[in-house]
Amino acid sequence: MTKLISNLNQLEASELTRRLREEDLTYLFKHALVQDTAYASLLLQERKRLHRLVGEALERVYPEQRAELAPVLARHFAEAGNDAKTLEYAELSGDTARRINARAEALTCYTRALNLALKTHAPGAQLQELYLKRGRVMEVMGDFQAALENYDALLAQSAARADSALELAALMAQATIRSIPSAAHDIARAQALNDRALELARALDDKAAQAKILWNLMLMHSRVGISFQRAFQYGKEALEIAQENNLRERLAYVLNDLSPMYYYAGESELGKQANLQARAMWRELDNMPMLSGNYGYAAMNQLFAGEYAEAVVASQEGVKLSREIGNEWNEAFAQAWVGEAYVELGEIETAERVMLAAIELGGRAFPPALLMTRSQLARLASDFGDATRGVELSELALEEARLRFPSMHLVAASAFAQAVMAQGELERARRILADTPRALEMDTNPMYVADALRSQVELELAEENFADALALCEQLRAYAERSTLRHRLPQVMLAQARALTGLERLAEAARILTQARALATELNARWGLWQILATSARLETTRGNLENAQALRAQARVLIDYIAARAPEKYRAGFLERAQGQL
Repeated sequence: MTKLISNLNQLEASELTRRLREEDLTYLFKHALVQDTAYASLLLQERKRLHRLVGEALERVYPEQRAELAPVLARHFAEAGNDAKTLEYAELSGDTARRINARAEALTCYTRALNLALKTHAPGAQLQELYLKRGRVMEVMGDFQAALENYDALLAQSAARADSALELAALMAQATIRSIPSAAHDIARAQALNDRALELARALDDKAAQAKILWNLMLMHSRVGISFQRAFQYGKEALEIAQENNLRERLAYVLNDLSPMYYYAGESELGKQANLQARAMWRELDNMPMLSGNYGYAAMNQLFAGEYAEAVVASQEGVKLSREIGNEWNEAFAQAWVGEAYVELGEIETAERVMLAAIELGGRAFPPALLMTRSQLARLASDFGDATRGVELSELALEEARLRFPSMHLVAASAFAQAVMAQGELERARRILADTPRALEMDTNPMYVADALRSQVELELAEENFADALALCEQLRAYAERSTLRHRLPQVMLAQARALTGLERLAEAARILTQARALATELNARWGLWQILATSARLETTRGNLENAQALRAQARVLIDYIAARAPEKYRAGFLERAQGQL
């Protein structure tokens, strides 16, 4: 040791090196050429020996810092020719990089580890873990095609090794990508992959795999609205298996995606608890992508429940976390639905900005925003007098439905019909809405059903088919109450009152408007409330209650002014003129 220190002092005195830290005798060559020359002067075997000694010394001296030192250890053991150690530390480097969201670095490390695993004929379990880790990084980066190719390579390895466990892992990973509404969404292929995977999982008696496949099937049937009841059943089966077998991470996934389905089933408290339980588990597991997505679900759930301020807070937290980890899918997801909450709160300019952001991100990462959020924005434009823009946006949404999400067609069609009605083309709107009356009979996502029927109700009212409008409102109101879609109720009740007024059942209309006013006030739904107040004022005038009518108009004007002040300037004057015309 004395000789080593003497030599180091001599090098420092010669100005070939300089000391970085006194406490651990860390030195740096003053010029890279000096380092290269010194390194090149060593014989190959001597170099390898020294790299091995350095690596072993670092392991021995810093056992608690292996993760931090993993890149350095991987380099030394690679130079020493120790493939097993290099593989170990390359994978650990990938884990560390993934944990801090350095995804490009994680991808490089996992690829290096995977190549070494293939070279050294690593056990199937290790190979599987590396393929899945690398694929997950690709998915978080939004490169679903690369992830599918990665899982194809795992599938090829399963065939070469005749390893059913590898085949099962590859099938499940591909099925998840095909089941969710990603750029690679494909229902037919998802079904085939899930069917084959479930057959294998049962043959292998792999409970964890069975829970994941049932979760996949829940996603496939619920995310794009194929069959709500089947999706809910799959989710409950997955939950039962995860709980019985103490599959903690899978339990978190299932609870996360079951939460909105509980809301739809009228069990909102179970939905809220499922979301919060999953959130706590994601924090415990340090899974930031899933945590940020969890906030997106919370925003959606709270929107359904009419908890607009809470939905906004959850959305903002989801966006913040998503940006921190660079996850555009979750960033779009957290904003895809919340625009409607901003509208009801009267924050119109913010609503438009958030919707546009979700649509822009949707083009790169989250395709449903190109349909759902565009339809919301089309409605907003039509409501504020820009029916031309409403038509343009809803036509784009319809094209997205045709290309990728046919089960969401009714949502885009409803927005399109609203825009067309705003242009006075009632007959064209009826043709567009030809399929919507049967929506209540469909076993689909309740959110799509409620959205689809909004314009049908408006059309019946516009054509003065008051009895038909009333029947549809009563059905839709019962459906929304059963499905915990409280955010739809004030507008449905307003339409119900308008239909009753058209049928000259004024006392009943007044009673419904009182209920609607109370609920909209409770929800702080300014957008719906001003319309309810304006309609109530007109009704009270008709009934001869002029003092009540005047008070209602005054309340409505306060809300109209609030909304106008927070609307984009391009809409403000037109909105004020139309709103005053309804008082």
